[in-house]
Amino acid sequence: MKILAINGSPHKGNTSDKIQKIEQQLTKYNDVEFEIINLMDTKIKPCKGCFMCFIKGEEKCPLKDDKLTLANKIDACDGLIIATPVYSMHVSFLLKLFIDRMAYVFHRPCYFGKYALVVAVAGNIGLKETLHYLKMTVNAWGFECIGQLGYTAAPKNTPLKTPSPKKDYTNEIVHAFYTSIKQKKPRNLTFRDHLTFRIMQTVYSRLEEMSPYDYQYWKKNKWLDRSTKYFYSNVKRKSIRDGFARFFSWIMGRQMDKGLASE
Repeated sequence: MKILAINGSPHKGNTSDKIQKIEQQLTKYNDVEFEIINLMDTKIKPCKGCFMCFIKGEEKCPLKDDKLTLANKIDACDGLIIATPVYSMHVSFLLKLFIDRMAYVFHRPCYFGKYALVVAVAGNIGLKETLHYLKMTVNAWGFECIGQLGYTAAPKNTPLKTPSPKKDYTNEIVHAFYTSIKQKKPRNLTFRDHLTFRIMQTVYSRLEEMSPYDYQYWKKNKWLDRSTKYFYSNVKRKSIRDGFARFFSWIMGRQMDKGLASE
């Protein structure tokens, strides 16, 4: 079992400590291979917003750095851990750089059947917002987010204090993360899951001219077929939820068609 941890901290501090704590818990299982990527040790250039990854594919990105290497490591892992310190109510600049460079995955999700754990460390505030963003990101990429670990810790080498920590759920959540990867039980789809798929299906079915690379990706995966129920098959669907999702996406599609016809 390959577990990849991406550390978004620009230095070895509290976030690194928390990753090591998670590593110690996971490596108690004899079948776990754990790897940490510290983004501070990689070269990730800022996204230029050229849209080449959307229009012609991610391999046409003009920026040459370590992004492809990191993406390949994510491809090869069974479970992903993304960890960041909280800076200004958000993820670190290093992690945001990397997420921006992976923007095409929001259009062409590819990590279905894989599992994720998101981690944030704050001096005081911003944990909820940061964890929400990380969960939204990994879900959009196709991962099933098994848990969120939020920690408070005073910055090292400073006189700053933090509130007393709440109960530590690290052991329970890490165990659930490992068990989910091991068992690979069908994912219970929420209404949001159904709605996300149906809305994206509605949008990308209309992008053959505007975004041909995205359109072909969706067509190749048969996600544009009306008979396709979700991105992948190892799920538990709810017909009523999917029915409502189809209805909302149908309304959205009619509005899109009117807008396209008026152009």
